[in-house]
Amino acid sequence: MITEKEKSIYNSYLYASRKAKNKPVRLRQNFDNLESKDEVSLKKLNLLLSKYSHINYSDFFIAPYKVYGPDNYFDLSFFNTRKAIKCYSLYCRDKEVQNPDSDECISTLKECLKFIYDYCEEEKITLAQYKNYSNVDTPNSIPIIFTHLKNHKVNFYLVHALGIDSVVKECTGTLTWIIPEFYDLYAQTRAKFLSSKELKHKAKKGLKIIEQRLLKFSSQAL
Repeated sequence: MITEKEKSIYNSYLYASRKAKNKPVRLRQNFDNLESKDEVSLKKLNLLLSKYSHINYSDFFIAPYKVYGPDNYFDLSFFNTRKAIKCYSLYCRDKEVQNPDSDECISTLKECLKFIYDYCEEEKITLAQYKNYSNVDTPNSIPIIFTHLKNHKVNFYLVHALGIDSVVKECTGTLTWIIPEFYDLYAQTRAKFLSSKELKHKAKKGLKIIEQRLLKFSSQAL
């Protein structure tokens, strides 16, 4: 029995593998005749993606094609390997430092802005609070934004747009526990962010809209 979540995973895999080769995509509707080996791989993959729930399906399945090239083929079983996780990490790192004004980067920006808004809505906090927010009730806990950064829910370009240099300084010496290459990536992306012609303005505009919409939670902080 294939669950709805497993169907979604399979079609995400199918979509990425076809798009990587610039082929038309027809999502699978009927799973009655799915090969037994693919069903086993799909069940394992469901467990893997449930364990690492921060993984973005689209990025995960397109990653090996970006790392090794579109002429390769990766079956469903490949994505249950450590090599697949490594490809995902490499691809996500490359995305962090790509041209900020590229179409892909602008698209990622929109996803990151939506994530921040949805998270703040759920936590009932303002944008200002989010910049130094922790939902862990322990002293000196690292702000949640850096966990979001590690899990690729937000990227370095949006971190720069948020203007949290002071928060970064307060966490000196601890951020490399979360992201080993933090300071290298922070420096690289800062220069690109400042010189961007499109992303910088779109990010600030988007954050301004989010800030206004979240002001309804400001009274709760008093």
